[in-house]
Amino acid sequence: MTAAVAEVFRRRAEPAAALADAAGAIAAACHAMAARFHRGGRLLTFGTGAAATDAQHVAVEFVHPVIVGKRALPALSLTGDVATLTGVCADAGFDDVFAHQVRCFGGPDDIALGISPDGRCGSVRRALECARELGMLTVALAGGDPGALAGAVDHLVTVPSDDPRVVKEVHVTAYHVLWELVHVFLEQPAVLDQEVTA
Repeated sequence: MTAAVAEVFRRRAEPAAALADAAGAIAAACHAMAARFHRGGRLLTFGTGAAATDAQHVAVEFVHPVIVGKRALPALSLTGDVATLTGVCADAGFDDVFAHQVRCFGGPDDIALGISPDGRCGSVRRALECARELGMLTVALAGGDPGALAGAVDHLVTVPSDDPRVVKEVHVTAYHVLWELVHVFLEQPAVLDQEVTA
């Protein structure tokens, strides 16, 4: 029994350490996000399956902060409107389900945040590519092999694990850190014009 318990924790040790090692990259993403919010930009979030609920979680954290005194920021999850999702899927196919909405709602001051637990979600990749074409800031949380996303985003946070449970756990921590650091930067607007270094 002790070996089984140790294995559960061992599977999480490296991915958690990798998140800590990515502190500089995460800070840079947060700085860039804060700069967009400071200019009046909005956050669009998206993901499929369990990542769809993560996208909704991210959006509500920004729109309705649970920490008293923190500023509400404009964010919209593209996963919550069933009529739009099914309508786009029926006409354009599943791979365009988020890209279609990014084209409708996104602009050059906005932020697109895609979540792909295995790094291979076609609809997330397509939406991020579309967002980049529009001049949006692009951020992705990925797991497994994020090769398909590597060239498609400005900021990529990868969880080095093929276990979807571990990836989700680390993603939850990552997007709470994103939320918190965005607010840290917004509370010190003078730093928004400065470059972030690791």
